[in-house]
Amino acid sequence: RRDVLHPPPPFGHLLQPGPYEDYVLYVGRLESIKRPDLAVRAMQYVDEPIRLLVVGDGTHRRQTEELAQSLGLSGRVRFLGAVEEALLVDLYKRALAVVFTPFDEDYGYVTLEGFAARRPVVTLTDSGGPLEFVEDGETGIVAPPDPRAIAGAFDRLFAHRELARRLGEAGRRRVEEAVPKWPEVVERLLA
Repeated sequence: RRDVLHPPPPFGHLLQPGPYEDYVLYVGRLESIKRPDLAVRAMQYVDEPIRLLVVGDGTHRRQTEELAQSLGLSGRVRFLGAVEEALLVDLYKRALAVVFTPFDEDYGYVTLEGFAARRPVVTLTDSGGPLEFVEDGETGIVAPPDPRAIAGAFDRLFAHRELARRLGEAGRRRVEEAVPKWPEVVERLLA
């Protein structure tokens, strides 16, 4: 049997937590397989005063921006495009939560980056690799790939900041236990 060796996120060591603000952070390529439209569609059902900040670029960016506009969400959904690392670190540090909506992802740093910043991760029942780290009610929220269910997760975290903090802290511990630091990764690779 071979152990799975997870590489640590490139700037995870910079992700010290800040305050839980009023936005959920989506980070990733804007491609159909990543399903950014689910996060955007969820915003039409969110009851709390939450914004969605979308970081990333891709072939579906224009389509996703047009979707937000057509749903009347331009004031609640902001597309930031590709951003510098320092801004991304700051966005992770202050997010209420991180939303990660891919279909059958193999690994994905987004989950680990969110947990490194002690943020709960909202992911989906069919997201694949993130489910290795995101456990519903323990380190984040696992919702069906349905905009209303995703919106419910956002509202729940906004209304229960202590839950957001507890899930984020548990996520951080999960990553610290499961993902070695780079010196250990190198040592194990060379062994």
